[in-house]
Amino acid sequence: MVRLPTERGELGKTVGARQFFTLSFGTIIGVGWVIYLGLWLDASGPLGAIIGFGAGTLLIALIGLCYAEMAALFPVSGGEVAYTYANYGLFVSFLTGWLLAFIYTSVTSWEAISLGLIAENLIPGIQGRVLYEFAGEPVYLGGLLLGLLVMAFFVVLNYRGVKWATMVQEYMMYVFFLVCIVFIGAAIILGDVANLQPAFRRSETGSIWPAILATFITAPYFLAGFDTIPQVMEERSPNTPVKLAALMIVIGVVAAGVFYCVVIFASSMIMPWEQLLEMGELPAAAAFEAALGSKFLGKLIVFAALIGILTTWNAVLIAASRVFFALSRAWMIPPLFSRVHPKFGSPTSAVLLVAFIGGAGVFLGRGGIGPIVNMATMGFAIVFSLVCIGTIRLRVTRPDANRPYRVPGGMIVIGLATLGALAFLLLTIRDLWVNSVGFPLEWIILLSGLAVGLIFWFVGAKPRAEVSEVERRALIFGSESEDR
Repeated sequence: MVRLPTERGELGKTVGARQFFTLSFGTIIGVGWVIYLGLWLDASGPLGAIIGFGAGTLLIALIGLCYAEMAALFPVSGGEVAYTYANYGLFVSFLTGWLLAFIYTSVTSWEAISLGLIAENLIPGIQGRVLYEFAGEPVYLGGLLLGLLVMAFFVVLNYRGVKWATMVQEYMMYVFFLVCIVFIGAAIILGDVANLQPAFRRSETGSIWPAILATFITAPYFLAGFDTIPQVMEERSPNTPVKLAALMIVIGVVAAGVFYCVVIFASSMIMPWEQLLEMGELPAAAAFEAALGSKFLGKLIVFAALIGILTTWNAVLIAASRVFFALSRAWMIPPLFSRVHPKFGSPTSAVLLVAFIGGAGVFLGRGGIGPIVNMATMGFAIVFSLVCIGTIRLRVTRPDANRPYRVPGGMIVIGLATLGALAFLLLTIRDLWVNSVGFPLEWIILLSGLAVGLIFWFVGAKPRAEVSEVERRALIFGSESEDR
């Protein structure tokens, strides 16, 4: 039996420091490093790409510091739902939470679609026959069934509680690290630093700065994912200090940035990097196989990419369900989705809602990947900006609030993070308009998602009106609501 939230539903508390790190790192890394390696090198050259990613890592780490302060101040499910409620009120909190839930759920579809593409490189023919086309891209029977099957696995895993979901996440990351040590070590031992030349992709005037900037502006997207940690802060184990859990946000960002730089360096050593650009959709895997004569190492990289898909998938499903749960528990949307399983301590209705929406998105196929990625990038930029501005605002309006973790450097560092987040937002909006013909599809997807959210908002108007703001604060912040 499950129950409706006549009182504040409490989730199980089993997530430790290692699980917080593997959630963050596993979400950030994903599969992009395998697919986009050639694009980074083509735009920047190896050293240009490394410097660009290093600068991007610094920017996102600053934003991560703001998140760490907010996560320690408000260690509750839903993360940004609480942060924006404290800063901007009910409606902005709802829009922020719904936007995040929509993005996370869309990413579960993205991962399911990508799974078939990567699996085809490991097991040729697994995609099967073409069922239909969407946006000019074929949708394969085998890929569709594989995506839905793995989606079902993660749904069952999360239904049974965060303990199992984070344990599987942790062990998948151990396998990922082991695999990466093998192929990165092979590249460094067997490769040649001469292959790194030319180190930069220079402009017509000979400048290296356009090359560095080209990778820098893409880095924030590839370093997003740390924000899965705030969604499960309420579920940390009793022996995990809130400050340590919050710090895993920044540690995960820095570790991921280092990983990207090492992969760029190692992959560029195995053959002249300009030749690597000609190696197809998965250049790193193809280059290892061609340059070192090792099909095993090539397949190993594809296998690492497969694990990256699974870790991101699991983490965003956790995050999406917690945001829906937080919105429902606060009665911003119908309270049906804040059901808590009495045995597993999981938000069962919210997990099933993510499964339904995410599963439907799988039917879009590969034609839906690009718009989903771009839409998610823009959405993250909006939310990052709101959180950073909110960190400044709370420093001013509530200077004496209990902050287990404070951003080092104070308002100067927070201000730099805010400027970086706003710059990220402006760049994403600019790129969408410049690279689109007509009204961007990403905006259509985003506006459609917000329209569905408004339907939930209006449907939940009556029960929402029955809850006073004092009661809602208690539902959002729990026992600490008096201090918030």
